Amino acid sequence: MGIRIVKNYPSPRLMENIGATNQTTQEAIGELVANSLDARIPGEPIKIDIDIRGDEIAIIDNGKGMTFDVLENAVCIAEDMSKYVEKPDSAKGFFGMGFKTSCSTLGYYYEIYTRPIGEEVEYHVEFDIAEYANRPNGADAWDVKIEDNSPNPSSPLGKAKHGTAFVVSKLKDNQKYPSAIRNYLERAFKPEIKNGAEIVIIDDSGEYRAEVLVDEYIRGSRIEIDEVFGPNNKYHITGWMALNKQTNNDGNYGFNIYRKKQLVAQYDKSWFTAHLMTSRIFDEVNMDFLDATFYKQGVQQASEGWLYSKIHMTQFLKDMVSASRDISRGGNVNNQTEVKRIVSKLNTAYHVVEPVSTPEVHEDATYGSGEAEGTSTTSIHDSIRNVISEDSLILQDQGTIQIAFFEQENDNNTILPFDYIFSDLSEDDDNQKAELQVIVYKNHPLWKKKIDDETRSILAIQDSIYRMLVEKLQYDSSKALKIRNEWLTKRLG
Repeated sequence: MGIRIVKNYPSPRLMENIGATNQTTQEAIGELVANSLDARIPGEPIKIDIDIRGDEIAIIDNGKGMTFDVLENAVCIAEDMSKYVEKPDSAKGFFGMGFKTSCSTLGYYYEIYTRPIGEEVEYHVEFDIAEYANRPNGADAWDVKIEDNSPNPSSPLGKAKHGTAFVVSKLKDNQKYPSAIRNYLERAFKPEIKNGAEIVIIDDSGEYRAEVLVDEYIRGSRIEIDEVFGPNNKYHITGWMALNKQTNNDGNYGFNIYRKKQLVAQYDKSWFTAHLMTSRIFDEVNMDFLDATFYKQGVQQASEGWLYSKIHMTQFLKDMVSASRDISRGGNVNNQTEVKRIVSKLNTAYHVVEPVSTPEVHEDATYGSGEAEGTSTTSIHDSIRNVISEDSLILQDQGTIQIAFFEQENDNNTILPFDYIFSDLSEDDDNQKAELQVIVYKNHPLWKKKIDDETRSILAIQDSIYRMLVEKLQYDSSKALKIRNEWLTKRLG
């Protein structure tokens, strides 16, 4: 009997395994951008280029670069970098795992070039994932060679005095879409971009600069969030929430949660019940107390801070949830009087003296009070006609489903001439009926043909009834056709 000491060296194959994440290309790039933002020089603007030309992906910044001591520890697996580099409270990560995870997610070979500020030297290190997989186990298997040379203008850093470049090759996915990368980075680092961070995507067709996103919502519905809670009020959430101008069938609603000015959770719905009637809620909050994961995606839902936030924010959101349901009901969003009533009630609930208006809001005359310069406001948006109530649909197992029909312009050039929104209403709406909203896109090319208004509405409604029964209520197609035909016969009779 006794004790034996076992050397706990991880297999070098770990270098390949840490890249087996569910990160998308843009999320992996985002992690490397976060590293660059952490390396900014205080008081100086940070510029980050994402070069996706050819068969490589390079993330190049003009930050402070890494000294040999810092680089030596940064290339180690899961090293706590706070021991070796002083990072501000705004730093997004400390583990030294993020760049390895993301580089290994993007490709099988990556290099680091770095020029520390105040030194006339460029350090270079490379990681060949396939070569690591063939190394024997043991401490020596993790040896890394770091080269030091005079700065060379032909390196990815060019003539820069300082900065760092991550260059990934032997890519796992050669499909690199600059628009997708730009859209993700604009959302992921919106606060940083607003504060002056310059992020540029470069491909063979040109350069694309990340811009500050503009959020559009119903005027007056923006509510500022500044909440403290938990033991001794140790947790603090700031941000805002508002009501979207339309409901969302695609799930793109809820809270965008930022930690240290980086998006860690997109369209989170943990604080309210996800439903078509609540799908107008969209928000942006800062929760710097959250713990970071290695690649800073997602929320650690077992943490104390998150559990307290869920309890507090679920209660805090009740009036916003009620307003979303109210404004989505029965065409209320197209009735200026109803919109004013709902928004006024919302502001009263959150003790807002006047609706908040900020430069980042693009407000629509539909929801205004008063007159825009050079125009007059009306109760209905110029692109939407009055909502028309149609014959209800009565189902034995679902009860009455009200049908509303309206027309609007479509800015997205959809291939569909019409679409629908179905709200089945949850248990707390027992005094309301479910509703099928049928939308005809009146600028669709199909309607250039001579079809009278009634025929157009009947075509759209009968098709929407069938789709709703199959897609939302899971009826089989034969039963859905029978019900649709019965409704159509009654409507035409």
